[in-house]
Amino acid sequence: MASNYTPPIQVLIDELGRLPGIGPKSAQRIAFHLIKLPPEDANRLAHAITDAKARVRFCERCWNVADGPECGICADSQRDQRLLCVVEEARDIVALERTGEFRGRYHVLLGAISPIEGIGPDQLKIKELLARLEPEGIR
Repeated sequence: MASNYTPPIQVLIDELGRLPGIGPKSAQRIAFHLIKLPPEDANRLAHAITDAKARVRFCERCWNVADGPECGICADSQRDQRLLCVVEEARDIVALERTGEFRGRYHVLLGAISPIEGIGPDQLKIKELLARLEPEGIR
């Protein structure tokens, strides 16, 4: 079926539709919102996306998001190294940190096992978790 939109709009709609939780109608609404933005607002959004993609990486120790080799939590010497909380995604850490109650470290699996989506233990950071739990203690 041919698109009723010009190619640049259709590409934008298609790319937005690839984002999690964004269906075709939402992608269309967002695309048309974006093209109505003043150029400086659209450029600021584009820069924020490219800057985050270029600078953000995963912590070498726990797989949380970081802008250096280690995240702020792993770099914090005041955290209890004997406590480890395993979470599915880095965004789960934010909710736990808001409580102010947990003062240990984290390990992010970067997903959940989902046979339907072809995600098994090898696609997650389980080997890295087990390595952190070796006899010398949590690192």
